[in-house]
Amino acid sequence: MEAASLGRGRSASVLHATAAAVRSRSRVFWIVAGLTALGAVLRFATLGAQSYHHDEIVTASRVLRVGFGHAMDAVGFSESAPPLYYALAWIWTQLTGNGEWGLRSLSALAGVATIPVAYLLARELRGPRGGVVAAALVATNPMLVWYSQEARAYALLGFFCALSLLFCVRALGEGERRGEKRDFVAWGIFSVLALATHYFAVFPLVAEVILLARRRGRAIFSGLWIVGLAVVLLAPLAIHQMSYGHAEWIGKFSLGHRVGEAAITFMVGETGDIIGRAERIGPALLPLALVAAAFAILLARGSRAERRTALVSLAVAGTTVGIPLLLAILSAGKDFVLARNLLPALVPLLVAVALALSAERARRLGAAVAVVLVAYSLAFCVWVSADPDLQRPDWRAVADRLGEPEGPRATVTWVLGEAPLRFYLSTGAIQLKASEGYDWLVREIAFVSMGEAPQPPRRLLGPGFRETGAEDVGPLFIRRYRLSGPELAPLRLRLLRHARTNFRNNGVLLDGVGPG
Repeated sequence: MEAASLGRGRSASVLHATAAAVRSRSRVFWIVAGLTALGAVLRFATLGAQSYHHDEIVTASRVLRVGFGHAMDAVGFSESAPPLYYALAWIWTQLTGNGEWGLRSLSALAGVATIPVAYLLARELRGPRGGVVAAALVATNPMLVWYSQEARAYALLGFFCALSLLFCVRALGEGERRGEKRDFVAWGIFSVLALATHYFAVFPLVAEVILLARRRGRAIFSGLWIVGLAVVLLAPLAIHQMSYGHAEWIGKFSLGHRVGEAAITFMVGETGDIIGRAERIGPALLPLALVAAAFAILLARGSRAERRTALVSLAVAGTTVGIPLLLAILSAGKDFVLARNLLPALVPLLVAVALALSAERARRLGAAVAVVLVAYSLAFCVWVSADPDLQRPDWRAVADRLGEPEGPRATVTWVLGEAPLRFYLSTGAIQLKASEGYDWLVREIAFVSMGEAPQPPRRLLGPGFRETGAEDVGPLFIRRYRLSGPELAPLRLRLLRHARTNFRNNGVLLDGVGPG
C-alpha cells in the first residue's frame, strides 16, 4: 500500500514538474517549438523515400566509400567545395550507415536547426512577432526542405550562414544590447564554419564585413582575424579544386535561364531536379507575388526603423546573389550562378520578408499574407512528397525493374543518371566511353527516358533486336530490346548516345559482363 502511494506521489511530482516547466515558457516559445517540430516532420517523414540523385551518389559512393583519409583525398579531386561537410558526413555515417535515410539525416538535422536560428535572427532585428513569421517561412520553404533531404552540403551551409548573420546582427547592436566582443568572436567562428562548408559563403560574409566595419569600426577585428586565417588555409585547396574545372558545366546554360530558375526554385524547390529542363513557373507565381506584396507593404506602411532593420537582412541576401551575378557578367570563366549555390541568400531573404510582414501599421494585412504564404509552402511540400513527378528521378525503382541481366546488357539514359543507376544495379555496371574504342557485345539494350520516348530507329540497335517490354516507372519510362537467340551483337555505342530519351544528353551503362 505504501509502495503504491509512493509511486503515485512520484508520478504526481513528475506531472507537476512538467506542468511548471510548460508554464514557465512563453507562448512564443511553444509556437516556435511547434514550427520546429513541423519542419522536422516535413524533413524526416519522407527522408529515405526517394532514391539518391546524381550529386548525392558522389557523396555516398565516391567520397564516403572507404576510410576518412580517402574521403578527404576525394574531396580534393572530385569536389568543388571545402571538406567540412564531408568530414562530418563520414563520422555521421559510421553510426547511421550511408543509406538514403542515414546519410541524409545529417542535412535534415541542419535544416531543422535553422528554424529556431531564423526566429532568433528576426527577433534580434525586430522582435518576437517577426521571429515567429521567419521561423514559419523557414520551416515550410520547399527549397530548404528539398536540400534538407539531400546528401550534400547545402543544408549545413544554410545553417552556418544563418548563425553567422545572427551573430553579425548581435555584434551590430541591432538588438536590445550593444554588441560585445563575444558576438564578434562567435560571428568569426560561424563564418569560418560556413566557409569550410561551401565557398559561396564568402558572398554573405562580404556584406557582413561591410556592415560591421561601417558601424563598429575596429571592433570587427575580434572576429575578422579568425575569418582571415581560414581564408588563408582554404585558398590552396580552392585553387587546386578549380584546376579540375568541375563547375565549368554551369556556364553552358544561359545566365538568364539560371537566374529565372533560381527565383522559381527559391519559392518551390527543385521540383524534379533534371538539369537543363525548364522549371515549372506556374507553382511559383503565387509565392513570388506574395513576396513582392510583402515588400510593397513594407514600403507603403513600414516605419523608417522597420525598413532599416529589414534592409540589413535584405542587403546580405542581395549581396549573396549580386556579386556572383556580376562576376558571371564580367567573366564567363567565373560564372557559377546556380540556384543551389545561391542558397545562403534564402534565409536572409525569408527573414526580410518576415520583417516586412510584421510592420506595425499593417498587422492584419501582413498577417494575412504571411498565413497564405506559409499555407501555400506547406501544401506544396506535401504535394512534392506525394507526387513522383516533383521528386528526384527514381533510379532505385528503375534498377529493380531492370532486374538481373541474362547476359551483357547496355542501358541508355541521362548521362547524369548513369551514376545513381549504376549505384543501384547489383551487377557491377560500368560506364562506357566512346573514346575507349572497345568493341562491346551485348544481348540486351534498355532505354530509360524522361516520360515515354519514341521507339529508337533500327540503325541504333542493329539487326536481330526485338522489343520485349515497355513500362512507366513514375515519370521515367523503360523500353527494352533483346536478341531472340543466345548470340551476342556489337553495341553501336556512338549511335546509341543520340537516342531520344528526352534528356539533354545520354550516357551508356554496361552490366552483366563477366570478369573475363
